[in-house]
Amino acid sequence: MPGALIVIELSAPNVSDDALAVLVSSCSRAARGAECVLAKNAADESPTAVAIVSLPSEDKARVEVGVRQGEHDSWRTKDFAFLASDDALDRFRALGFAIGTLAESNPAPGAEAPAANTPERPAAIGPVRALGPVAPPAPTAARPPKPISGPKLFVAARGVVGPGLDSGPWRIAGELGLEVAPPHVPLYFAFAGSAATLIARDANGVAARWLDVSAGPGVELLGSIDHSGLALGASFLVERFDVSASTIDENPNSSPSADSRWLFGVEGALAGRVEVVQDLFLTADVRAAGLSAQTDVKVYGEPVGSASSFRYLSSFGIRVRLR
Repeated sequence: MPGALIVIELSAPNVSDDALAVLVSSCSRAARGAECVLAKNAADESPTAVAIVSLPSEDKARVEVGVRQGEHDSWRTKDFAFLASDDALDRFRALGFAIGTLAESNPAPGAEAPAANTPERPAAIGPVRALGPVAPPAPTAARPPKPISGPKLFVAARGVVGPGLDSGPWRIAGELGLEVAPPHVPLYFAFAGSAATLIARDANGVAARWLDVSAGPGVELLGSIDHSGLALGASFLVERFDVSASTIDENPNSSPSADSRWLFGVEGALAGRVEVVQDLFLTADVRAAGLSAQTDVKVYGEPVGSASSFRYLSSFGIRVRLR
């Protein structure tokens, strides 16, 4: 419907601006070129279609769309039944897609409901100009589709900083992460891998490296996972710790000493995120981890430092929603 205008009248109080924006944007995406606007923002231009969204109860919604077709108008209706755990923005996204689909001149089979001979239609359009005399729609008998399907998926790239050995330079790391959030619950599952090294060798010529893999659940404390918020996570940690020293003894043919070990532990993180544009976030967190053992570092038998069994780190980076 290139150049068409769809005006949306919402018969529900206390709807957030974010929900209204999602409703309008998803309607415009589904209508293939038509512009969707709220009734309060509509100009004097005659609309091609009028949509009425009503919320008869907390978990039910109805979309009624009147479409002009030549000398007459037709009304199409779809009813929704949501779960109590469904995210509010996902509900309005589903309603917007339904409006855009029903407003098509040639809707998909089953999208249009038959008209019923009732004496009059309740006034719900308010200041929006009606399309003309129309017959009111009757509710569809079929059960509506669920508005959410499949898990939400996010990827993240982060930089991590914190103490290295108990003395000397700090460590710095690069980390890649994956978050999977099942629908209808405020939980998610996080998987991450990182590689860290000391910012510089210490005075004894020691270089240390940490390779970490972690996995575990998290819970949302503030906000929802696909918007700005605060979360608390816990994970199981597997780490390979490598250390080497470049100090050369009196024998010029001697090689640098090196050693490595595997460690296991648990880690907790308090993570915050800010949505800068849709589906793109800036993230930061603080972490504390307990490992299976302390690692003492020696160079040719002389102790030069240790990696504690308890550590704290901090990260910053970006996060992108894939679906």
